[in-house]
Order: sequence, then C-alpha cells, then structure tokens
Amino acid sequence: MDETFTPVERRHLAWSVAERLRDIILKGKVKPGQRLPSERQLARLLNVTRTTLREALKMLETWHFVVIRQGDGVRVQDYLRSANIEILSDLLFREGTIDKEILQNILEARELFGKTVARLAAQRASEEEVERYAKLAQELIEAKDDARLLQEKDFECFDALCRASHNLVFVFVLNAIKSIYFRHMDYFAGLYKDKDRFVLGHTKLLQALRNKDCQQAEEAAMHLLRCGIDTFAKEAT
Repeated sequence: MDETFTPVERRHLAWSVAERLRDIILKGKVKPGQRLPSERQLARLLNVTRTTLREALKMLETWHFVVIRQGDGVRVQDYLRSANIEILSDLLFREGTIDKEILQNILEARELFGKTVARLAAQRASEEEVERYAKLAQELIEAKDDARLLQEKDFECFDALCRASHNLVFVFVLNAIKSIYFRHMDYFAGLYKDKDRFVLGHTKLLQALRNKDCQQAEEAAMHLLRCGIDTFAKEAT
C-alpha cells in the first residue's frame, strides 16, 4: 500500500493532494466501499500536513469520490453512481494523456445530443433567435482560419441553438461539455481540421432554422457533428 501513496510536492498543496487521491481511485487501486488509510497515516504517506489533507478530502467529497463520516473514516464512493457529467474532464485527461475511449464517448454523446437540439430549435426558434444564430454563423465563417477562434465560435453557435430549443436541460448539458472542451482546447483543435465542413454544416443548419425544417436541421447537425468523430477515427487508425 505504501508505494501507492507517494509524496506530493508541497507547492501544490490541497488541490494536488486531492488530484493524487482522485487518480488513485480512478485507477481502481482503492475500490468503492473501501476505506482510505487513517488521516495520520495518509498525511505521512503523502508528505503533507493533516490540515492540507483535510482540505483535499473535502474536495474529493465535493467531487463525489469519497464519503467522510465521523467514526467511519473516509470511504471511496462508486463514482459511476455518484458523480455527474463534470467528472468527464478528469476521466478524459489524466497524467498528461487523453483517454481515447472517453473522447469517443463524448463525441458520440455530443452527436446524438446535437441532433435533438437542432430538431427542437428548428421547431421552436423565434425569428430573433434565428437571426442571432445567423450572426454567429457568419462570425464562425470569418474565423475559419483560426483554429482556436473557430472552436469558440462553434460553441457559441451551439449555445444559441440550445437556447433556441427552449430546453434548459440542453443548455446546462452543453455548458458541461463546453467546460471539457475549453479545458483541453489545444488538444481539441485537431478535431477542427476540416474547416470547410464546419462552415458548410452551420450554413445548412441556418437554412433549416429559417425554413423550420426539422429533418433538414437534424441532417445538418449530423453532418456537422460527425466532423469530430471522423477526424478522431482517422487519427486512431
């Protein structure tokens, strides 16, 4: 057990301790239901003060990785049951590398999510909401030679689309997905290589919104959202 809990550099303090413990749990070195070592032992193993360790454990509890109970110590939770979508960012990028299976999961979910959002937006969008999307789509076209700006404008377009769907759940889900993308923006820039395809996808989506054509909106969203999946598939082979 001692080699699992190696010391943390002091300058990172509670946050790095929490991340170290999180990674230990994600790797399955401590199973759901098991207790972590005692506070005194864990502080010694990680080479931190007990005050720093307590702060880290509170973070872990907030992230739904552990439960802290008086008299029972700190028990690991089954994060697949207790965590929410925000954990995906931690699962996606760990120890300097991208988990390609998690990335594939995110892209697949985004594709299915985007289809439904596009259909509802075509059905429910007001003229004002359509024109807002048109303005953002034009900004995206003008930004196509800047990969980072293209990503930002792509998400602004989808944010407008989600709002036009008049479904708050979709808006909040997009916010969670966006936080993942923006945290690892440099990596995701590679998924935006086919810039002309993004421009065409948003152009077709705008036409569908103006025509209130739900089927065309779904097809345009599929065309657009397959960009990332197709690029990922090429790079994986």
